[in-house]
Amino acid sequence: MDEEKVVLFFAAFLVVLGFASVHANTANAASWGAKKIFTTPKKIRGVWYHKENGKIVRTKITAHTVNGLKLYKVLKGKEADKWELKLAAADKKADYKLADKVSSSKFEAYTFKFHGVTGFNADGWLAGGGDGYYYVPVKRTIKGKKVNALRVGEGAGNYFVDYAYQNKKLVK
Repeated sequence: MDEEKVVLFFAAFLVVLGFASVHANTANAASWGAKKIFTTPKKIRGVWYHKENGKIVRTKITAHTVNGLKLYKVLKGKEADKWELKLAAADKKADYKLADKVSSSKFEAYTFKFHGVTGFNADGWLAGGGDGYYYVPVKRTIKGKKVNALRVGEGAGNYFVDYAYQNKKLVK
């Protein structure tokens, strides 16, 4: 009887492990249409600090990532529609737990102009419009001295959040 329990336990364990590996693969970037890597503007790269909800937030932007999450170019037109429909169907089958996992596993990004300056938006992969963060390099005057800063916005309309600085001491 004990041998049967051990065999049953290992069989159940292997089934769970199989489901976990299949589920992990569904959040893979390539499986949801992400192909072309996005490159951030050079002026925006680095470690930035700003305040949000009373706490200092650290954001690290590299050539192809924001806080370690890879950036991909936004899908367009029919290709975007195709992947969004696939994700919606798979999300429904996964009790609406898959889309959040996919959108938080990588970002879609695009450049835009803000007062003539090039910035970029990073949003969850296939998350749709109206979300994400906007980053634009700006100059700010602190104690009579011009310093590099990053204008941080969010939401559908690039709503102002705060200015980020590469020196934590400049965050108010």
